[in-house]
Formats: sequence, C-alpha cells, structure tokens
Amino acid sequence: MSSQSEEITRKAKSNLAFTLIDLPETERRHMAEFYAFCRTVDDIVDEPGMTSEQRHAALDRWKLLVQGQVEVANELEGDVVRLVRELELDPGPMIELIEGCRCDILPKQPQNRQELLEYTYRVASCVGLTSTKILGASEAAFPYAVALGHALQLVNIIRDIAEDYKKHGRVYLPTEDMVAFSYTMEDLAQGIHSPQLQSLLEYEAALATKFFREAEGLYAQLSAKDRNALIPTLAMAMIYGKILEKMKADGFHVFAKRYRVNMFQKLWYLFRARLGIS
Repeated sequence: MSSQSEEITRKAKSNLAFTLIDLPETERRHMAEFYAFCRTVDDIVDEPGMTSEQRHAALDRWKLLVQGQVEVANELEGDVVRLVRELELDPGPMIELIEGCRCDILPKQPQNRQELLEYTYRVASCVGLTSTKILGASEAAFPYAVALGHALQLVNIIRDIAEDYKKHGRVYLPTEDMVAFSYTMEDLAQGIHSPQLQSLLEYEAALATKFFREAEGLYAQLSAKDRNALIPTLAMAMIYGKILEKMKADGFHVFAKRYRVNMFQKLWYLFRARLGIS
C-alpha cells in the first residue's frame, strides 16, 4: 500500500517526481516524503477555501513540525518529522521554503532582481539544498543546488506568467524590468503578447541561462560520488533547459500555451543523465 507521501508525489505528476523513478527504494521514499512536504506547503497557499489567517496558522504548524516542537497529527507529518530526524536534516532551508511560500499569501511584486532572487532562493534553491542532503551528496554540492534552483524557478516564472496572474494575482517579473521594457500591468492583465513582452522575457531568460551555465560548471567540478547522487537534478536541468529553449524559439507565447516536454523526452534526458551526458 502506498504511503500518503507517495500518493501525493504520484498524483502531482511533476518533473521532479518523474526524475525520482529509478532511484534506489530508500532514496526514492525519502525524496517522496520531502516532495510531499513541499507540495503540501505550496498547496496551503494556493488551494481555495482557507482564510489568510488559516494559511498562516498552517504554515506556522509546519515550521514547528520540522523543528520537532509539536506532536504529529497524521501520517504525512510523521513521515516528514522522521525524515528530518533520521537524516539529520538542517531545518533552516525547509523553514526558508515555508517563508517563501508565505509571501504568496498576500503577494507583492518584486521591485528588482535582488528581490526576485531572494524569492527564488527561498522557494527553489532551498528545495535543492535539502534534496542534496537527502540524495546523499556532500556539502560541496550546495552551491550547485543554489544555482540550479534559481534557474529552474526562473523558467517556472516565465512559463507560468498567465496562470500566476489570472489564478492568484501574482506577478514575479520585477517592476524595474517591466518599466525598462515598457510592458505594463495593463498589458499583463489583458494577456498582450508584444515585442516589449518578448524583449522582457528574453532578458529574464538570459538570467535563467546564466544560472543554468553556472550550475553546469559547478556540477562538473563535483566528485564522482556527488555527481552520481545528483543524477535526478541533472535530468531536471535538462528538462527545464529544454522548456526554456522551446519558449525562446517560439517567441514566448506564454499566454497562448503552456510549454512542456513529453514523456519520451523526459526518459531520454533521464537516460542521458544516468550516462553523465549533459
């Protein structure tokens, strides 16, 4: 019988969950438990039917849980608390993730790239830091995890502009960047695809590419043991790199379509990652 964590991971059908399919059983279970934590924290902010006060309270409870300061109330909480204890995980990055998600309860547009990267660090790089530990890599891999987290989240932000705004009223493109490229909030609200939007998204895509290249260089410098442990993350880099490539080649029609890679491509990238071919 599947655990609650495994069910959450299976139903999510995310790219991260896909890259875990050929991990050894123990690592796969641990990553499923951590993914379920990440998914649950994110859902607390996004799912309808909760007041802001209830969302804050639920996030506060998870902070106490990962710090071992409150009794567990269900299977998922027990899985996560046990995971933190058994693997001696630093709760710091998990708390940073919680606080990053908390920012989305009453979303505030980042004013500049520094604020944007503070957000991507919390909601993505910190996921990478904890995943690195769970997968069995050393602390030498932490800079790689941070760089790749920034890259992956920036791709998400570019791809999900329409959904983030229409469903949640969130805008992650920095105010300074929108002003610089003369793309307005009214344009965004109306879903206008213009030369200004394309130039703006090319600018943001260049930042993502910078972090992908940084991550690639850092991965190459890791020990063979660390590289082998982090094969799922290399597959993630390939998948998201391809999504970014497709958006760029297509002119960033993010209001008209959701860019993705198909199952065959994902299997191919996972196979290449296993062979160490980036």
